[in-house]
Amino acid sequence: MKLEIVANGSVTNPAGFKASGMYAGIKKSVRKFDTTLIVSDVPAVSAGTFTTSRVKAWPLLHDLQIVKKERHRAIFANSGNANCFNGPSGERAVKASLRLLSQKLGLKSQEIFLASTGIIGRPFPVEKIEQAIPELVKQLSSTGGHDAARGILTTDTVPKEIAVRFSVGGKPVTVAAMAKGAGMVTPEMNLAGERSSSLKGKHATMLCFVTTDLNISKPLLECALETVVGRTFNRLVIDNDQSTNDMVLILANGKAGNQKIVSGDQSFQLFQDALEHICIFIARELAKDGEGVKHMCEVLVKGARTQGEAESLGRRISSSMLVKTMLAGEDPNWGRVMGCVGASGVDFSPKLDVLFDGVPVLKNGLGKSENVGRIREVLKKKEYQLEVNLKCGKASERFWATDLTKFYVWINSSYSS
Repeated sequence: MKLEIVANGSVTNPAGFKASGMYAGIKKSVRKFDTTLIVSDVPAVSAGTFTTSRVKAWPLLHDLQIVKKERHRAIFANSGNANCFNGPSGERAVKASLRLLSQKLGLKSQEIFLASTGIIGRPFPVEKIEQAIPELVKQLSSTGGHDAARGILTTDTVPKEIAVRFSVGGKPVTVAAMAKGAGMVTPEMNLAGERSSSLKGKHATMLCFVTTDLNISKPLLECALETVVGRTFNRLVIDNDQSTNDMVLILANGKAGNQKIVSGDQSFQLFQDALEHICIFIARELAKDGEGVKHMCEVLVKGARTQGEAESLGRRISSSMLVKTMLAGEDPNWGRVMGCVGASGVDFSPKLDVLFDGVPVLKNGLGKSENVGRIREVLKKKEYQLEVNLKCGKASERFWATDLTKFYVWINSSYSS
């Protein structure tokens, strides 16, 4: 598939989308936007994946009630307040937001998704949202995607945005995304937002909004999103904590004019590949901009007996505090990795390999001390790969992990003050 990366892309690149972002007064600094609105000109097929945390914020509870409806039109989000476990003010904020958005956009409340990110337990400043919504609606623009991306940031240092184009049946189609997330990021999302026995990971303070002008059925859009989220965001590990608000939402409004995708044919695969491309990009950008992160490491587990064992080991390595501090210190202590192999319970050959950017630190079960100098140079890089080949089968999994630095501790030791 030939993908064209749209220069300076944003969620308003797909046909029929407008967006805006502004400062509403939820955050302390007037230089930081804290509200976002994305609107499709026409009803859009939708899908979403949601946190599996049993504690869910007010906006997410609303979204879970409406997500099964066929079509939606808008996403309204705020940063600076999680709107979670804050009593009547939180529920009142949801109702006030929906009432005003419905009035100003001419939509039903069931057509509007809501999202929040910030600190849990603080009263929500409803009056600030009521003042901001009319202005957000007034500012909606086909060039407003970048402002919208700024409106959802918390401890992120930069927005995460991308747009790509490809062809379906001779029709140009665009898919775009924006996201935030720098801490509390160890995602595990599903369509229902409910934990099951197969969900072993925790979840993240991560919001991602995807727009596309593709014409596709809702069941296939849900299928593509859940598959791609499983391969991308659910393989991202910044730390080991679970949040209450996190989601990925996608709106597909059909304005590209392609023949509607109703089966898992070549056109569907083209779209799913494009969606995976942008989600991989976003996941990597989230990792690189994690709180205090100096190094981003792609963890590749190969030669596992089963897919489940590959995932189990990949998650174990990526979330290990000892591995993360090893990466922070640029220290080739591969014993940390072997500790994860043993603790994960997976099958492995005594002649397994461990490599950093292709340089073996363990080869056929024997340490390669002569390569330590080269590996120290690898570990100084901003990005690199850690490969573990178990030599027991053909299954593999990929994760994106970060180091754990003193700056991460400093940020989170005074986050609410």
